[in-house]
Amino acid sequence: MFASKKAKFPFLLKRFTKFLKVLVRNRRGLLGLTILIFFAILAVVAPLLTPYDPLAIGQGIAGDFVYPSWFKYLPGNEKLSENVQPINDAGFTTEKALQEWTFTTIPSGQSPSREFISDVGSPISNVGCIAISFKRDQTEATSEIEAFLAKEFYYPYQGSPRRFIGNVYVKVIGVKNLTQWGHVEINVFIEQTEGQRYNLWSAKQGGNYTSEVWIAPSITGTTRYPPLIDSNILDPKGQIFFKQGNYRYGVEVVFTQDVQEATVYIDDLDLRLYGTVFGFLGTDELGRDLFTQLLYGARISMIIGLSAAFLSVSIGLILGLFSGYLGKIVDELIMRFTDMFLVLPELPLLIVLIAVLGPTVWNQVITIGFLGWMGFARVVRSQVLSLKERPFVEAGKALGGGKLHIIGRHILPNVMNLVYVTLAMAVPYAIMSEAYVSFLGLFDPTIMTWGRMLHNALEQPSGVERWWWIVPPGLCIAAISTSFILIGYALDEILNPKIRERR
Repeated sequence: MFASKKAKFPFLLKRFTKFLKVLVRNRRGLLGLTILIFFAILAVVAPLLTPYDPLAIGQGIAGDFVYPSWFKYLPGNEKLSENVQPINDAGFTTEKALQEWTFTTIPSGQSPSREFISDVGSPISNVGCIAISFKRDQTEATSEIEAFLAKEFYYPYQGSPRRFIGNVYVKVIGVKNLTQWGHVEINVFIEQTEGQRYNLWSAKQGGNYTSEVWIAPSITGTTRYPPLIDSNILDPKGQIFFKQGNYRYGVEVVFTQDVQEATVYIDDLDLRLYGTVFGFLGTDELGRDLFTQLLYGARISMIIGLSAAFLSVSIGLILGLFSGYLGKIVDELIMRFTDMFLVLPELPLLIVLIAVLGPTVWNQVITIGFLGWMGFARVVRSQVLSLKERPFVEAGKALGGGKLHIIGRHILPNVMNLVYVTLAMAVPYAIMSEAYVSFLGLFDPTIMTWGRMLHNALEQPSGVERWWWIVPPGLCIAAISTSFILIGYALDEILNPKIRERR
């Protein structure tokens, strides 16, 4: 028996290959199959086409509500800017990180020194930091000493970035007076070369700190100053990066005249400028890449469409087969059950069921599939009523075949052409059902779909005006639905003998 099944596989593969060739020769089938293969490739290789998570908040990839990158090539958009990340190794993981930073002192030539420490690090990077050490010589005057650790970079755009965010971790060793770290003052600054300087954060903000403890800009401190290095707080009008040019970002350490000896550790000194354009489709209200959401939406739409269509066709096929072949009371019960579902309002029932069960992917698949089988069950039943009177079925009965044997071996193969066509036609219905349910807000919060993209755009005050947010998912829903419809028409032309005769 195993040998016969093994020999049957090449035969089935050969039949499928011939059928595929016939489908490709059909113009509708070729077009539909091409569109479907395109979306299937997008669904599979989405992680390779984009490195971002479609749902993760705070990825730091771009600002919120930014335009697509190609907008900057349109007339009148010369001041749009892209992301700039001037610092390569903010965590000082290796000694090479020192090469991109300049170290100066005022007065010059005084005792503060800079060195790389490999076995000390902030709570984020853990390993590697910069140490600025100071020890006052007894022969030196008790004057104030300033040390600067700074990175100079070029900002190439004429307009301000959408937002910039900075970070730093600092720790002071060797002071006894904990009030403002024994008068060791630490300031994070940014300045235009030969221009104005802006102090972004000071370690004095928030009151007294304990020495030998890492601190960083935080919203938890009690302070009357902005506690975060964030342009939304510090520079809402975009006055710092108002033109292209050279800028310096860094840390100023001031050892006052009361300090005799101290060491300041600096780590995770970072600056990120988020531009006003990003990617192929820009970003949403949370700074998430819309192109990434579009790619991952193809995967979810195909999963929901195929799964729900397979479920609805399977239910309709089973009920139609048994109703048509068994007849009598079984037929009456199944058909009345079918009629009951046919008269129910589909969309309100779908919304209510998903709201009650929960808007997870598989709840959507089950609900959509369970509400889409009635018409196909009636079609299968009518076909079975005709088939069960055929001579080959009577011959099977005469040879002692049971009801399940007759249904499975004689009737089912003769209705499979209906299954293929209906399955292709049911996928667009499932995709559209998921889209309008998600559009109404009943989406799985753990995934991104095209319907959810449309919902998110509608929720934002200016979302509808951003056509590049709305048009692509709408076109994708239409395109993938059209592909299955074209394949369904092509299958009907190939498998339906009446259509073949007319052609």
